[in-house]
Amino acid sequence: MNLTSLRLLSLLFFGGAIADAQNFAGDMALSKVLLKGENWERMASGYGFTDGAASDEAGNFYFSGRRNEVGSIFKIDPSGNVSTYISDASGISGLQFGPDQRLYGTRWGKNDIVFFDAHGSMNTIAKGDHPNDLVITSQGQLFFTNADGVSSLSPEQTPRLVAKGIKGANGISLSPDQGTLIVSEYSGKQVWAYRVETDGNLNYGEPYMTMRLPAGSGTAKGDGATTDVEGRYYVTSALGIQMFDATGRISGVISKPSREGISNVEFAGEGHRYLYVTSGGNVYRRLTKTSGLRFQHALKESNQRE
Repeated sequence: MNLTSLRLLSLLFFGGAIADAQNFAGDMALSKVLLKGENWERMASGYGFTDGAASDEAGNFYFSGRRNEVGSIFKIDPSGNVSTYISDASGISGLQFGPDQRLYGTRWGKNDIVFFDAHGSMNTIAKGDHPNDLVITSQGQLFFTNADGVSSLSPEQTPRLVAKGIKGANGISLSPDQGTLIVSEYSGKQVWAYRVETDGNLNYGEPYMTMRLPAGSGTAKGDGATTDVEGRYYVTSALGIQMFDATGRISGVISKPSREGISNVEFAGEGHRYLYVTSGGNVYRRLTKTSGLRFQHALKESNQRE
């Protein structure tokens, strides 16, 4: 387990203050990530509703959307070229590649957890109560948010509910060492944190991070989530992308690219340095100073250091 996760778990278990939390000035921490003069660039438009942000090792970005009322998965390469990746994939709300290089997805409206084979065919592997978004560890442990909370799905197992009490569990991501899992609330204002156990259970859950709210609203509409190599967490919300440092301290809110809502977020592009968002029928990106977390890559480097 790395240092940032130990700091996080020290709060989860002991509630202690962390003296070396970065940037006590608050929003100034955004300057550690955002580049001066860089803004959002629209990469794709006209897709009805976009969601299911994912990336691969090469920096390609994947998203679900509709063209002519047909639901598909689309790919944007690091140069910005858009192509259809899988032509028949309706209702996808979450996407991620697993350690077996397969693309996995959730279908909120169909209650399915699926994977796509080498021919692009969609295969249902389990059922869930409105599965929303998902994350997969380097060991193949799949976690997905749903109407009841968070469920765990291991190979050759049926889904098990491993966390509940979350107000509209939605976005989900992992810490760099995969020892901590976070979940955003769509119908509340908290981002929960849990310790990930080797058997697929989640323990010591706490509403660890608090999102900022729109004026006069009691819900943040926390949606998609991702993590960068420094352990910062990014959660889409009604206000924009809320960024938290590795200790759970809010660093600020990155503005939305337009007035439309943001459904999901992921790092992709060259060096995984671009922050991509799905918003309305569009996809936008902006260059950052950091890079996105690639779980398999990070684990390989960790093993080499040991």
